[in-house]
Amino acid sequence: MDGSIPAWAQARFGEHAGRVQGAIWRALDETAQGVADIRAVSRNKKGFAPGGERAVDQFELLVDELVGLAIEGTEVVSTGSWYDLPLVLNTLIYPVHTQKGDDQADRWPRRTLSKLMKEIFAATAAGRRWVADPLTGFNVEADLRASLADLAGRDPRPRLVLVVYEMDRSGLKRVWWGEAELSDESGAIRWLTDRSPLIAPLATPLAPVANETGDDRFDSGELPDLPMAGRPAEERRSGQPLDTERADETNDDAVESDEN
Repeated sequence: MDGSIPAWAQARFGEHAGRVQGAIWRALDETAQGVADIRAVSRNKKGFAPGGERAVDQFELLVDELVGLAIEGTEVVSTGSWYDLPLVLNTLIYPVHTQKGDDQADRWPRRTLSKLMKEIFAATAAGRRWVADPLTGFNVEADLRASLADLAGRDPRPRLVLVVYEMDRSGLKRVWWGEAELSDESGAIRWLTDRSPLIAPLATPLAPVANETGDDRFDSGELPDLPMAGRPAEERRSGQPLDTERADETNDDAVESDEN
């Protein structure tokens, strides 16, 4: 088992756990790059443009990356709002941004907990106990919109994995993930699994080069014996390069560079 993949994720996603983890990281890393690009060109000092880019990209890129894995049974779930969520192996994956990851481990990371987010918790396995012990002012049976009521009616209900990522002006810093439930209407969270660091995927290793010993390699055979000779003093004083140092002339040499 890959030591960078937590046991709960291995149990949840099986042989696909590493690919799912890598897809989530790539989506968030690309989100950070998009935010940086917008910040570089925006003249808005309030941060609305970069914030809007992050809010949209975090969902759209996550869906694109996970759907691109082509894992059987993957769905794009409508939330009944302006964004969709990926459902992979009966697990709904929700990204949420924070600037203080360590300080808010047991709280909803955003300033407020929206009604839609309450519905998402309620529609998944994490919200089963709300049927018997509903949150104040929230009726699980009546308040779920149609797309999420469909999830709640499945057997088994989908799991909910929160992907909490820390991002600031320097870019993507840290990411945690795990299954969680909402404990009360104030935004308290109880983690049902470890709140595990999500590790960036390793770079693709270089392919090993075969140890060929045959005589058909380009560098096989004995090295040539090149005679050494001094350059006449007159040529050295002229400042002209040796013929072997002069670049071959091509048609492109006469064309002015597009960079000028």
